[in-house]
Amino acid sequence: MKSNSVLLLAGAALLIISGLAVVKVGVAVLHQPETIRDEIILAGVVLIGLALIVALMSVLAIFYSAIGVADPAQPLALPEGSIRALIAFSLVLIFVCLGAYLYSSVNGSALAPVGTEAGLTEVQLSELKSQFVVAYEPARKPDGSIQTENNDGKTPLYNATYFNKPNKDAADFAKQIFTTLATVFVSVVSFYFGSSTASSAARGAGGGGAAGAPAGGPGPQSALSEAKAAAHDAKGALDRAVDAAAKANSFASAASVDPGKKAAATADAGAAQKALAVAKQASSDADQQVQMASKAASDAATASTDSAKSTATTAVFKARDTAKQLAEQAEASAAEAERLRDKIKSDTGG
Repeated sequence: MKSNSVLLLAGAALLIISGLAVVKVGVAVLHQPETIRDEIILAGVVLIGLALIVALMSVLAIFYSAIGVADPAQPLALPEGSIRALIAFSLVLIFVCLGAYLYSSVNGSALAPVGTEAGLTEVQLSELKSQFVVAYEPARKPDGSIQTENNDGKTPLYNATYFNKPNKDAADFAKQIFTTLATVFVSVVSFYFGSSTASSAARGAGGGGAAGAPAGGPGPQSALSEAKAAAHDAKGALDRAVDAAAKANSFASAASVDPGKKAAATADAGAAQKALAVAKQASSDADQQVQMASKAASDAATASTDSAKSTATTAVFKARDTAKQLAEQAEASAAEAERLRDKIKSDTGG
C-alpha cells in the first residue's frame, strides 16, 4: 500500500513538472508573434491544448486511483467512454482552431493594404491595377483643386492605396482542407455517440446488463473490439506459421544425403505443414466470428425490444469468446511449426 502511495505521489509530481514545462514553452511561443509565423503559432496552440487535456485526464486518473474507484478494465482506469470523449473534444479543438486560421488567412491578405502611392499618372495606375486591387482618387492641391501632371491642367494625377489580389488557388485549397476536416469531425462525433448508444443498449432495461455480459462490464462494442483484436492475433500467428513452414521445407530439402536424417526432416516438415493448415483454418474462422460479432453488435444497437437486445448482445460475447479460442489455437499451431522448423535446422545443420 505504501509502495502504491509513493508511485502516486511520484506520478503526480512528474505530471506537475511536465505541465509547468508545457505552459512555460507555450507562453514563450505565444508571446513572440512578431518572430513566429501564424501557422507555427496555430500548431503550438493545438499541441499545447492537447497536452493540457491529456495532463488533466492523467490527474483525474491519479485521483480516481487514490480514492479507490479506478476501473482497471478501461484505458487510464477512467469510466467507459472517457477516451472517446477525449478524442472527440480534441477534434473539436483542432476543428475550431484550423477553421479560424483558414478563414483569417484567406481573407486577411486581401484586407490588409500593401502600400500607397501618390501622384500617379493613368499609365502608372493601370500598371498597378494589373498586379493589385487598387482604391484610388484624384490627387488634389492644397486649395482643393485637382492636381495635374506638369500643371498643364489636362492630365490628372491620382493617389492610390493597393491591396493583394485574392489567391484563388489558396482559397480552393483551404476549402478542401476544411471540408475534409469537417468530414472527419462528423465521423468521429458520430462514432462517439453511436458507441455510447450501443453501450447503453447492452446494459438492457433496468440497468441490469444484457444476458451474456456481466452488469457494469464491457458492452457489445467493447466485445466486438476484443473479437477484432483476437482475429488480428490469429492472423499474426498465421503469418508466423507460414514463415516457419516455408523454412522447414527449405531446411528439409537441403538436408544431407543421410537417409535417416532426410526422412526425419521430411516428416517434420510435413507436420509443420499440418500445423500451418490448422493455423490457417483458425484464422479464417476467427474472421468469420468477427463478422458475426459485428452484425450482432449492430442488431443490439438497433433492436426495438429488450429481448432482442439481450439476444444480440449474447451473440456478440459468444463470438468474442470463440474468436479468442481460435486465436489461442492459431498461436499454438504457429508455435508448433516454429518448434519443428528449429528441430529440422538443428538436426540437419541448416
